Amino acid sequence: MKNKKIIISLAIIIIVALAVGITICLKNKSKSLKELVYLGKYYERLELENSYVFTNYNDFKEKTNSDVLTSADFKKNNYAVAKISYDSCAEGDFDIKGYKIQDDTAILSLTYESSCGVCAMMHDYYLIPLDKDVTKIDVVLDSKSRNTPHCNSFVSYKPMIYLYPEEITEVTVKLGKPELLTTTYPKYNDSWNVTAYPNGDLKDNNKTYYGLYWEGLNTLNPTFEDGFVVSKENLISFLEEKLNILGLTEREANEFIIYWLPILEQNEFNLIRFESIEEINNQMPLIINPTPDSIIRVLMEYKPLDKEIDIKEQKLTTPVREGFTLVEWGGTIIK
Repeated sequence: MKNKKIIISLAIIIIVALAVGITICLKNKSKSLKELVYLGKYYERLELENSYVFTNYNDFKEKTNSDVLTSADFKKNNYAVAKISYDSCAEGDFDIKGYKIQDDTAILSLTYESSCGVCAMMHDYYLIPLDKDVTKIDVVLDSKSRNTPHCNSFVSYKPMIYLYPEEITEVTVKLGKPELLTTTYPKYNDSWNVTAYPNGDLKDNNKTYYGLYWEGLNTLNPTFEDGFVVSKENLISFLEEKLNILGLTEREANEFIIYWLPILEQNEFNLIRFESIEEINNQMPLIINPTPDSIIRVLMEYKPLDKEIDIKEQKLTTPVREGFTLVEWGGTIIK
């Protein structure tokens, strides 16, 4: 009888140990994909970060305006935000494996297919159920590409520089990254040294030019998080309006449009974005002596489209144009 009691006690201990072990394993095991709640797909970012946790239905409804959850869902769970941001042309075919909770971190595992391309950024949002006592947690993406092709992001762009001093002035123009140059006119030899006139004429070695032309490699990686989708029929009015906002005169805008319109009209739609002055200066710094009072640099990047897409509209600002003014315009195709 005594041996029987010992055997029963040992069996109970083993069963309890197994139950505890199984519980721990299940707790650390990746959760089933079915427990994830798909919140939606957005071109614009919601005002939510991956560390945000919804603890009640009213907060969820106010911030997302979504009906994927009800007040009943919050009786048992809180929900953490998992945000997947990706280029809609270069990344896709997502396979979400599930998630696991480790201490104060939720790890969402996924794989995706990578390709060459640049389009508008997309943002997919998922909600991860949490225990009601969890009100703060970090969400980390463990993402791996199933295919990583070699993509050439180096594309040329074609700026034209104008100089408008208030009086006849000897001007030196240097390009900060000459190693990127592919073509120049007049020929660039460490710098351009010209006599600039208030009407925009430039003289060098008894020759007169109306601008300084250069072509180079664009090493920027545009994300197209904002921009404009423009149909072939609306290109002229669009360019006239936006170039005026960006500070170009009618003559400068005419020359821009004359050059780029036949190229853009080859496409039914174009995704167009104008780079910020910070992006342009980083791509190709300009060193001007004497220093202009106003510098206006306009660089259009565009991608051909077969159809319209939704994208956040880019906000443009008009620069100040006064005193000795340098103007540069250019464009580049994003392949």
